[in-house]
Amino acid sequence: MGLEYDFDIVAIAPDEVDPEHGFAAMTGTRPVRALFRDFNTAQALRSASPKIRRIFLESGFSLETRASGEKHGFYPPEDTAARNRILKRLFTNIRNMGLQGEYCGEFDFWEFLNHVRTAKPSEPRVNAKPEQLPKLHDPVSTPPERTTVIGRVGIAIAVAVILFVVLKYLAERGATP
Repeated sequence: MGLEYDFDIVAIAPDEVDPEHGFAAMTGTRPVRALFRDFNTAQALRSASPKIRRIFLESGFSLETRASGEKHGFYPPEDTAARNRILKRLFTNIRNMGLQGEYCGEFDFWEFLNHVRTAKPSEPRVNAKPEQLPKLHDPVSTPPERTTVIGRVGIAIAVAVILFVVLKYLAERGATP
């Protein structure tokens, strides 16, 4: 069975020094790391040559894993910018350092590149199911339990004005014989 090359973007503390790299996170952008979802994929990367590991680590990948629950071949749409930034650094490091003659072991670099090319952002998640959303014109729905202070003051002023007009009307009617 082949490895799954899905990875997720996770935020790290801005002032945290990354123990895998020994340098602080890049400034000006949200400090993140890419974590593979599959333990076996991270293990295969750990087993690759030190140069391969260094290329991935310096690009922003981690040797840790995270099971996010996202479907295979998809990633959260909000991670697109950070994902692209990490992949751009990875490809720059590969171009600068080279991979030729390096031991990849079970980590299939071509399969990883194919996955990166085909992975897509998932649909945004909706927390509530459509059946749970309140209907706009539902006669059975309950009114709000509390009104605001401004609403109460407005109602009190409206009642006072109506009462004043009614009393004035009655006074005028009662004043004439």
